Amino acid sequence: MERTVREDWWQAVLSRNNHFDGTFVYGVRSTGIYCRPSCSARRPQRDQVIFFRMPEAAEQAGFRPCRRCRPAEAVIQDPQVKRVQRLC
Repeated sequence: MERTVREDWWQAVLSRNNHFDGTFVYGVRSTGIYCRPSCSARRPQRDQVIFFRMPEAAEQAGFRPCRRCRPAEAVIQDPQVKRVQRLC
């Protein structure tokens, strides 16, 4: 199970920053659900949040995908692809 605690990820969750979608998902221990950073669901308490780089890791840890934001359908972002898209 891959866990990462990063302050910028927590700030992305608080601000519902869609630029981080596909970079990570977060699970909420109290609900057993994992979401995209931009999910419009109620904001969780920080001590209930665990971060995962991949939706599969969240599911292996026992979390189920949010029905609102559908995080399992997020495309994993490759930084090189983003650079090429900006150049084009």
